[in-house]
Amino acid sequence: MKVRFNRWYNAVLTALLSMLGFSCSLDEPEEYGTPVEYGAPHADYILKGTVTDEAGTPVQGIKTSLKEVYKDEGHIYGMDSILTNPSGNYQFTYRLGSDFYGKPLGSEHIKLIVEDIDGEANGGEFLSDTLDIDYDKAVKAGEGDHHWYTGKFEITTDVKLKKKP
Repeated sequence: MKVRFNRWYNAVLTALLSMLGFSCSLDEPEEYGTPVEYGAPHADYILKGTVTDEAGTPVQGIKTSLKEVYKDEGHIYGMDSILTNPSGNYQFTYRLGSDFYGKPLGSEHIKLIVEDIDGEANGGEFLSDTLDIDYDKAVKAGEGDHHWYTGKFEITTDVKLKKKP
């Protein structure tokens, strides 16, 4: 008897919750106000810049990496790495969750790590550097869709490397 009651109860509850979930996602703004969407706000970010030595000369072949660094737990997760071109330029394009104004969520963990991996080639040996990305300097480069996608933002971060002693 108890098993039959539980099956009946679960079937009725499942049907009610299914209808409730469906009704929450209806797209009828004139009748119900703002439509509800499933998802999370996000934006595309373009991080670009130039790597130079102390004299201002562009340096080719420098490894630039985007990494998520969690100091409390001692974890580092690589997102992407590229080498600078002959003009010393680098560019990353990535997507992050954001608030509705384009400010990324969890951005305090993302660092730009710059390393000389080719030794004496391309202007000498340079010390590595780790930089915080300043999302407050992000410039809006593209509009969003007025739903979850908040647009495209560009951040320019130039790096001056010091030569190894």
